[in-house]
Amino acid sequence: MEILGKTPYFASHPTEDNIPSYLPCRRREYSHPVENVELRHDIRRVPAARDWNTESDLQARLSTGAKIWIVGDIHGHLATFRALIHRLKLRDEDRVVLLGDMIDRGPNSAGVIEYVKNHPQIIAIKGNHEQMAVRSLQGRAIELDPTWLAKGGSSTWGSYIVAAKGDLHQAKLTFAEDCAWMADLPSHIVLDKWRLVHAGYHPEKDLDTQDEKNLLWIRGAFFRHDKPIDEQRTVIFGHTPTKKFGKCGSIANSKIILDDGRPSWKALDVSAFNHRAPGIVAFDLQKEVAVKQKTLKSEYWWTKTKAKEAPISEFYGLVELRRRSRYYEITEEKFSRKLHVAGATHQIKSPVSFRIVPMKDKGIKTDLPLSGNKYTKYVKKYA
Repeated sequence: MEILGKTPYFASHPTEDNIPSYLPCRRREYSHPVENVELRHDIRRVPAARDWNTESDLQARLSTGAKIWIVGDIHGHLATFRALIHRLKLRDEDRVVLLGDMIDRGPNSAGVIEYVKNHPQIIAIKGNHEQMAVRSLQGRAIELDPTWLAKGGSSTWGSYIVAAKGDLHQAKLTFAEDCAWMADLPSHIVLDKWRLVHAGYHPEKDLDTQDEKNLLWIRGAFFRHDKPIDEQRTVIFGHTPTKKFGKCGSIANSKIILDDGRPSWKALDVSAFNHRAPGIVAFDLQKEVAVKQKTLKSEYWWTKTKAKEAPISEFYGLVELRRRSRYYEITEEKFSRKLHVAGATHQIKSPVSFRIVPMKDKGIKTDLPLSGNKYTKYVKKYA
């Protein structure tokens, strides 16, 4: 079975509006030959791509005893994901593989992508939500795909607006760069004993000739199949919440067993925004153990809205920007009141600092005040 390598797929070119366009700079290499594929009509039908360098590196690390952690759907829950990474206590040789759907629904998808791109030990494959987002990158312009927006993309776009502090031009720039990065992610990863994929495989098609529509979108036809998809490998996937298998908040395993005693598949999407036991789980391929991080209370957005995505989606982040602006105003007012209580007045323009020191003038009456303080104090201001 031939495994093809992967090289950068997009090149940046300046345009008249100073927003870079991301255009193919090479013929992308796929697992099987394709003829007359028009990506603009149905991007889901692009052939599945594999990354030779990544697969070789991960397999070599497994052979030397390193831990390879597989993480289910994150869906924009950056704080919870970072808490999980902290709990894994990664060594230099360890790696983390994300099963796609890093974005949409949650409160900070833009932050998740930035964190993943800049973390040297995290590898990602594409999910159906990344695939939908990429459709918004049309040549030299950003045209938000309505299907994507209706399926959780509004929260993602809102997070880019908030991250850019309302600067639409900067938001488009960053989003375009991230779309180019997401478009070039591999569709799945194949190791000696494991297959890592977002949604699964079609059981009636050859494993190496399937397109991304199967690997990123399939559900029941895959996990309801009564035979192993791959007799030599366990398929680890996300996409379908484990509550559909009666395992709310925990990993679900196939009842079909391989010859070596392992399940035919493992489902890792324990749902970061479920009403019951929400969280993100990581599974170690080396010791075959799991670590679950419960969703942090600060990211319980579904308790504040009846919508199916975080409130940051409201008016594409503008409501969140207004809320944050009001929060900063209230914080400044509280700070000013504390200065006033301490006897300081904030009348001098910044930069300015304050220091409270004991009064040295012996002529001042030193009777014990009603407050119970032993010494009367005064404030000196230093500009």
